[in-house]
Amino acid sequence: MKQMLFALMLCLFAFGCKEEDSPTQTAQTVTDSQLLLLAKNITGKTFYKLSTDTLSKGGNSAHPGPKLRTWYNTKAAAQLTAQGIVKSSPAFADSSLIVKEIYNADGTLSLYAILFKMSSATNKGPGDWVWAELESNGTPIISATAKGAGCASCHASAFDYTRMNDVHP
Repeated sequence: MKQMLFALMLCLFAFGCKEEDSPTQTAQTVTDSQLLLLAKNITGKTFYKLSTDTLSKGGNSAHPGPKLRTWYNTKAAAQLTAQGIVKSSPAFADSSLIVKEIYNADGTLSLYAILFKMSSATNKGPGDWVWAELESNGTPIISATAKGAGCASCHASAFDYTRMNDVHP
């Protein structure tokens, strides 16, 4: 029951409840299954450059697959410009969610690369982000327990660890 309550709390945080409506954050571990649940949510998305089209993978991307599209929940979208690109000095708030959907050549969804900002998470990595790369069925490629290992070093040069502007300007 406690895990279901935490999953519901994550969904509320990720999809834009007001700070005064939010439950008090206490140190919790964010699981891969909770992140998958957030990534599969179909409401409240703002797509990069305001387009649902897939983009060709950037030449320096470590994510497998030739196509991708990236979306932001309501909290994260507050750091996008009117053109749908990340502001040059973003301040992503706690409960910001950024999901990169990676697609195979045949157009099927292969995996999710997920950034979920939660400063109280016991498994947060650099930038207070919880990092994960999950197959579309939820199997971890890089688990949230890794605290951004294998991801953060490449993302460190970007705006608050987000790479869309430099890879897809």
